[in-house]
Amino acid sequence: MTVALDHLDRLVAFETVSSRSNLDLVDWVAQRMASAGARITRVSNEGGEKECLVATMGPAREGGLMLSAHSDVVPVDGEVWTSDPFRLRRDGDRVVARGAADMKGFLACTLAAMEQIDAAALKRPVHLALSYDEELGCTGTDDLLDVLREAIPLPGIAIVGEPTLLRIVSAHKGARVYETEFHGRSAHSSQSHRGVSSNVHAARFIAMLDRHFDRLGEVRTAVADLQPPQTTFNVGLMTGGRALNIIPDFTRLVWEFRNIPEVDADQVEAEILGWTDATGLPEMQAQWSGARIETRRTANVPALDPAMNRAARDEVHRRTGCKGDDAVPFGTEAGFFQGMGVPTVVCGPGSIDVAHKPDEYVEIAQIERAERMLGDMIAWTAD
Repeated sequence: MTVALDHLDRLVAFETVSSRSNLDLVDWVAQRMASAGARITRVSNEGGEKECLVATMGPAREGGLMLSAHSDVVPVDGEVWTSDPFRLRRDGDRVVARGAADMKGFLACTLAAMEQIDAAALKRPVHLALSYDEELGCTGTDDLLDVLREAIPLPGIAIVGEPTLLRIVSAHKGARVYETEFHGRSAHSSQSHRGVSSNVHAARFIAMLDRHFDRLGEVRTAVADLQPPQTTFNVGLMTGGRALNIIPDFTRLVWEFRNIPEVDADQVEAEILGWTDATGLPEMQAQWSGARIETRRTANVPALDPAMNRAARDEVHRRTGCKGDDAVPFGTEAGFFQGMGVPTVVCGPGSIDVAHKPDEYVEIAQIERAERMLGDMIAWTAD
């Protein structure tokens, strides 16, 4: 096996599903990078059971290359695998394991490429940025961003190694996830004048969302491959009520919207919360002053705007031969880095079509090609 496949064999053995610690994997990556001469910065989450890491080689100056990966993988519970999901298995021209495509394959290639660096020859730095809890809606990315702002000069290009079959992706939608709770007052259903139905007011909230996003649907993206071409919403979970003859006093919605790059997610959020404050809550409290509506944002993934990524896309294409100016329906950490002012593209080995599924795999040829691609981009930092 190649060096990257050797690394992948070790990486998939760390069972870094989001409900578990990633510290063993981070320890191993930090040791390898430190042995290669990298400067290591690590930051723990509040509970201390997870860490993000930045490993830097080369001079401490702006304009370098950042290679971004996440350490977590989705669970295998309830899936039927033909082999141990946390043990790399070769199957013809591919290797199979949880995380092989999403996205430990890219991390393995990054480690292999960075271990070959002659740091003294670099004119610009190379950074490995490793996060946690990306699969939970990028909830661990804030810690990584703090490290990037405080510990390293601003990179000139970032590559996020999500599986794209090594095509260059320069656009995707954003996503925001919320929990909204409606606190009414219970009563017997025969005495509706004594109660405040949390279900009814939750339904009015959903109707408002439907109207609001119907209007937003008139704004269509200029990115041809971004489908559907408008901002959308979904109410994925609704729980409320205890019995048919009891007016419900508590309802909980879990909902999201996915915005095209042309739509400002902050403005959308402000408009929705503004309706709650100006209309939804006063309607409930007109029935009972103790009624409440509480909304909490639980995940935020910024959109990736292709207009800000032309330089990164062109340089990656010129250096590596990787093609594409694609858009994808899934979110990544790329929008966070773009928000810091770093031109960012998504490009990594493997296919998103096999991610999160039993017998997830990556073609060996994709790993080999990714190693070469990263070597070519690292050479850019020595120019």
